[in-house]
Amino acid sequence: MPYLRTEDSEIFYTDTGPGTGPPIVLVHGWTADSVDWSWLIPALTQDFRVIAYDQRGAGRSAPASSYDLARQRADLAALITRVAAGPAVVVGHSLGGAIASTMAVEHPELTLGVVVLDAPYAADPARRPVIEAMKERLTTEEPVPGIRSYLGATWFPDTSPDWLATLVFRRIETLPAATLHDMFWGMWDDRDIAFRPGTDGYLARRECPVLVIQRDADAAAYEESTFRHPASRAVVMTGCGHWLQIERAPEVAAEIRAWWSTARPAR
Repeated sequence: MPYLRTEDSEIFYTDTGPGTGPPIVLVHGWTADSVDWSWLIPALTQDFRVIAYDQRGAGRSAPASSYDLARQRADLAALITRVAAGPAVVVGHSLGGAIASTMAVEHPELTLGVVVLDAPYAADPARRPVIEAMKERLTTEEPVPGIRSYLGATWFPDTSPDWLATLVFRRIETLPAATLHDMFWGMWDDRDIAFRPGTDGYLARRECPVLVIQRDADAAAYEESTFRHPASRAVVMTGCGHWLQIERAPEVAAEIRAWWSTARPAR
């Protein structure tokens, strides 16, 4: 099994698809691992070389000393440089969307384009008390009940299959409490990406093409207001839960392929 050694972890990854296609790197979200991409990978390998990895401390990757976004970006940069061997399209879900968007700002030389799937960053300041309360619960309590309450019906509406919530919560029980805590704090303590209006100027520094797929129309419109590349687009996808790359894999793949057909650099 392939692993990439970084400064303080070992990162598990898979590498599939035609060697001739552009590399696309898939970055999963909080409480998750690269299994989340199993529904999307077959559709993307028609056009891309697909690299999916487990973030530090998740799945088969080793625990690490830090989980802040800077360290997460360093892992992603190492994968793009040493495995993809050049710039790549980066697709991020949830927390992975924060890693992907900050990658476009901090490492534009490694980022051909960014796809953000239902990411919670750039939160309205009105949500700060809820997030701060969750940070406190992860510090002082057993994490699983708090996470169940935090995710709740918003991320698993009635339209979501029952087995998906079972998959997500069983996986949460396999993760150390410290890892769940540090990953959550790592994103929400990042002032550049966590809350509006501090995110306004930062996200506007994404010069590459961006595709945002959001369930919330207001969140999609906000992202659209920060776009700078003419091929960027925002899509609202309703009737599904937070794990839209699982629930709506064919539609998500089609949106990515359609976007890339106009966003890819001219040869």
